[in-house]
Amino acid sequence: MKHFAVIFLVFSLAALRLYAQSDSTDFNYLAKNSLKNQLITSFNKQINTYNLNSLLRFNTSFSNIDLNAFENYNSTFINTGDKSIRDEQNFSLSAAYKINSMFKVGFSGTSSILSDNRKIELNQASEYDATLFFLINPADNIYIAPYGGYTNNRQIGENDYGILYGAEGQLSGLSLEDLTVTSSLKLENEEIDPRKNSVRFLKGTAKNLFSNDVDNTVNFIYSENRKDYYEADADIAAFFNVKNNIESRTETIYYVQDSLNVKNFFNLFSQGFVGGITWRNIDRNTRYRSVEIQSTSVFDPQIDELRFEFESNTSYSSRVLNAFLKVQYSERDEKHIAKRFEGANEIFYEQRSATESSKNNNSARYSVTLSGNVNFSKSDKLSFSLFQNKLRYDTPSNLNYDDRDELLSIVRLRYSKMLTPFFEAFVNVEGTYNHTVYIFSERSSNNNVNRILSLAAGSNYSGKNVTTSNTFTVSANYTVYDFEDLNPNYQSFSFRQMTASDTTEIKLNRVFSIAFYGYTKFSEQGDFKWKTFSTKPNRFLQEIYTEPRLVYRLNLLSLSAGLRIFSLNSYNFKGKEKILDSEYLSTGPIAEALVSIKDSLYLRFYGWYEFIKVTNAANKELMNFNFQMNWNF
Repeated sequence: MKHFAVIFLVFSLAALRLYAQSDSTDFNYLAKNSLKNQLITSFNKQINTYNLNSLLRFNTSFSNIDLNAFENYNSTFINTGDKSIRDEQNFSLSAAYKINSMFKVGFSGTSSILSDNRKIELNQASEYDATLFFLINPADNIYIAPYGGYTNNRQIGENDYGILYGAEGQLSGLSLEDLTVTSSLKLENEEIDPRKNSVRFLKGTAKNLFSNDVDNTVNFIYSENRKDYYEADADIAAFFNVKNNIESRTETIYYVQDSLNVKNFFNLFSQGFVGGITWRNIDRNTRYRSVEIQSTSVFDPQIDELRFEFESNTSYSSRVLNAFLKVQYSERDEKHIAKRFEGANEIFYEQRSATESSKNNNSARYSVTLSGNVNFSKSDKLSFSLFQNKLRYDTPSNLNYDDRDELLSIVRLRYSKMLTPFFEAFVNVEGTYNHTVYIFSERSSNNNVNRILSLAAGSNYSGKNVTTSNTFTVSANYTVYDFEDLNPNYQSFSFRQMTASDTTEIKLNRVFSIAFYGYTKFSEQGDFKWKTFSTKPNRFLQEIYTEPRLVYRLNLLSLSAGLRIFSLNSYNFKGKEKILDSEYLSTGPIAEALVSIKDSLYLRFYGWYEFIKVTNAANKELMNFNFQMNWNF
């Protein structure tokens, strides 16, 4: 039976490959069987921007009928002088009738709409589909869904009608001795004359389990996605007597990856190797072209990209030390080509070809990551992380001077100690070094070194009636340009900041508590001289935020109300003296209501009203509101 299943799938997919085409590799029919019922809604109003987002997934079965619905709606309204409204909607509804254990027949309808209130056709698009489909389960783990129907597609003011047909296929976990094979396929044609859209997608995975601790997995992906777009071109429209030109964009991808994993080596080590190759082609073809139009724009471009990636993962685990080492190497080569066509002006072709070839580039990236924990005792732990990355970016063209080398190093250390079962103290140290060097003199004025050093100390306490977390952080950011003496537009600068934050909750009784969150930031920016390590400050910011609340909790319900205060003062410098430049103060009540049922319902209302005072501006009042609901049903 297993061998029949493999043969059936291979021949079915081969036959389907001869037909078909869509503009997405999402599975619209087979994937519905695994949908989880879910409703997610959020509404956010902040300052002058209103946003509503709603997503619904629903599936149910009754009397041999499967019903599936999907809705995703997003709307944004910006209430300024020129009001802006943008709406996006995707909807699908399908029903399938189960004839027997191997065969279902169904109907599906979908719609996609994009619109906003700007009076240009480019911002109005829609697509409506109605299809008849069949769900076939000819053998264990094999699923095939052929479909066909009618579609309407509107773009740049033009309505196109036509047929839509294709098929989806899945092989979900076929086991042959130690080998497990899974695959998926989607083929779709959308013939909406004068345009054509299509999808060709095939993915396969073969996993060989040599033993409980050794396995090898091979992945393969082939994807070809064609999409035709209308393009407004007044010259072409007049010459060929058409309303719009048509541009066809076809993206083809081949991807092969192999991974080998060895676990529990000497009961301490695990090792993994991953290697992959990707070839990608983007081909653009314009439907209407004229040799009489003397311009470089009449030539279509093509992009070829080849990428190679290798990764090695090593992990070590013992009672005292847990460590992880990752080594990565990747290369990418990208070529841009201008395509000839018969009768075209060779002078304009050479100009376009030179422009396209100037975009050619190749790059190599090397990175090493080392992270882990050292457990000195049950109460003492040291966490460490080291990241080292180098990028080499080259452009073969003499017209492109973007060749550069980038070096990035990041080191993090965190020491924590449990002083009591309820009280933890910690210290964090983090350093970053980033050096960018442009090879050619035309861009070498951008050469710079960025150094960041951060030190933080804090504590976490969790007792019967008091929970508190406090952090004190100081950081310094120094950016130094190599040739600032030669180019006055690039000046080295420093940015230093001190932050103190506190989050505390005190229980008053079984249902009432006082919660507090606040922080203070002091930031200074100035001109910097690395040789003398001296700073001339030119701007200072003082930022204070505080939010005390009274909280009521009963079972699954949480209600809170309090006061929100936000202050931001900016200062300029006259010599060493700080001169107040502007003041911003926002105060007002804040409230929140929260209902949370684990893995079922999350419902949150959150908002505040603010009275705003700004230097040299009229006082104003604003209401901000946020609503969120996640419901799994």
